[in-house]
Amino acid sequence: MKKLVLLFIVVMIQVSPVVAQTDSATRVSKKSEGDVKTIFKKSDHHAKIGYYIGPDAAYTQFKGKDVFLVGLSFGTIIDHFFSVGLAGSLIVNSRNLWYDNVRFEDKAGAYLYGGYGGVKFEFRILPSSPIHVNFPILIGAGGLVYNNWNYSNHNFIYNGETLDSDAFFVVEPGVMVELNLIKFMRLDLGISYRYVPDLDLMNTSSGLINNFNANIGLRFGKF
Repeated sequence: MKKLVLLFIVVMIQVSPVVAQTDSATRVSKKSEGDVKTIFKKSDHHAKIGYYIGPDAAYTQFKGKDVFLVGLSFGTIIDHFFSVGLAGSLIVNSRNLWYDNVRFEDKAGAYLYGGYGGVKFEFRILPSSPIHVNFPILIGAGGLVYNNWNYSNHNFIYNGETLDSDAFFVVEPGVMVELNLIKFMRLDLGISYRYVPDLDLMNTSSGLINNFNANIGLRFGKF
């Protein structure tokens, strides 16, 4: 019996340092669970509620024509994984979006103008990793206008006529690769698909702007 007690004491003496080290490592691990790792600079903050704001840009096509969109997003980040905010985009190269025979009776063509925006929800997988995946979805509305503004010497001649316009509902889900560059800045790269079910413009396909986007965006804020 004494031998067993002695053996038990010896074993406990040997195990105690290991247990202490394990417990210490566990505390460090738990403390670092909320750390947001970055690519260029170490970040060890634990923000449960954050925010962001930043510019967006996208490339897409409408009926074979190149389209460039620019916009802005901002929102609140909850526990690193979820965010909700607002986002909007505008067509910036309408001068290149001339559509012939918009109005067939006089064979008039027109330039296409417009944009869209709405509420944007995002869900992130492994947000503390310096490179992770983000699944955004935008739900909102927009508007498009056909107008036959004239151009001369790279300037508008303000005698244009609005031939038609329409407001529409839009849903745009996507998948993004998100890079935590530094503590207060992120870079988003990815694709999305814009779906507009009820576009109603004269002599225009209802699916004119249903297409994929190639997206890039910067995010500044507290992550």
